[in-house]
Amino acid sequence: MKLCDHLRCKSLYGARWRTEDELDAALLRNDVPFSCLKTCASWGPDDDLVAPERCQPERGCFRLSPRQPPGLQLS
Repeated sequence: MKLCDHLRCKSLYGARWRTEDELDAALLRNDVPFSCLKTCASWGPDDDLVAPERCQPERGCFRLSPRQPPGLQLS
């Protein structure tokens, strides 16, 4: 899963993961709402819902995050 640079979630702040599977599980849990840095809301500039699995390269507003968890190569 690729991560959008605009995707935000307070519950993940400062979190660390040992494997890509741990990261994917944390992102897909959706325990708290995600927000978009561009809109400061639960929807993106294209009015679609904000979530890790939805904020992918197919969306026009997607920007690949340069910050990836250390040691992980996200597919």
